[in-house]
Amino acid sequence: MSDRQYTQITPEHITDDTDPRPVHIQYGNVKMDLPRLDDSRQMPTTVMVAGMSVASKGWDNLSEDERLGFVAVLLAWLTREYPKFERELDTRSGDKIRDIGLVFQAWAEASHTDPKA
Repeated sequence: MSDRQYTQITPEHITDDTDPRPVHIQYGNVKMDLPRLDDSRQMPTTVMVAGMSVASKGWDNLSEDERLGFVAVLLAWLTREYPKFERELDTRSGDKIRDIGLVFQAWAEASHTDPKA
């Protein structure tokens, strides 16, 4: 028999007052409703984990391998959630790296837009 005492933590539930404003991005024919990068309630955990490593060091302080790892995590999540995005990249992109960068840039910029401003 174990004498261990566990601290129980109950997850906070997403409530109706959560601001679910997604970021709307269209790449070719693929429309994506992505979670805002500034809202952890909507952010997938895999993206948060990758983002925390970037935030802790700062993008400019990351090695090339760390940058590629971060981009790989985001790209893996995007292609899992939006399989048509991968097909669009494979069939229509002349420069996939550039196009992926443009999607990430648009996602970041739209995530920090203040709708009240």
